Amino acid sequence: MEDVKILKMSKEHIEEVLEIEKRCFTDAWTRKMFEDELLNPLAHYIVLMQDENVVGYAGFWDIIDDAQIMNIAVDREYRGKGYGNLLIEEFIREAKSRNLDTMSLEVRVSNEPAIKLYEKYGFEVQGRRKKYYQDNGEDAYIMYLFDL
Repeated sequence: MEDVKILKMSKEHIEEVLEIEKRCFTDAWTRKMFEDELLNPLAHYIVLMQDENVVGYAGFWDIIDDAQIMNIAVDREYRGKGYGNLLIEEFIREAKSRNLDTMSLEVRVSNEPAIKLYEKYGFEVQGRRKKYYQDNGEDAYIMYLFDL
């Protein structure tokens, strides 16, 4: 993980973020969605850079006392190298600096690698959203990390 940097996401990163988004998700976000997030005062978005290339990104909303993770992705060729850990660890640091109490997210029930990553950091399944994902009607687990 040499030459890895975490930066605040800007408009200049959106093109690369969109490419990763398309490779990672069947229900990919649009350019407008990311542009809107960059203007959202509740949103905090970061990119993970290696050799001047975006290799991952993540965003959360600061909602009252919760960091609600909106999206997190690591490009396929960089998975299994600890990059997801870097994104989660940065989010935990940022949420603590904002004095937030919890962190939450939804994750596909079939996404075992992501679930294991979240559990590694103490996230717990607290519920299930039936037919949450529009692309295939898959359920989502609602996971929380308490006591940041």
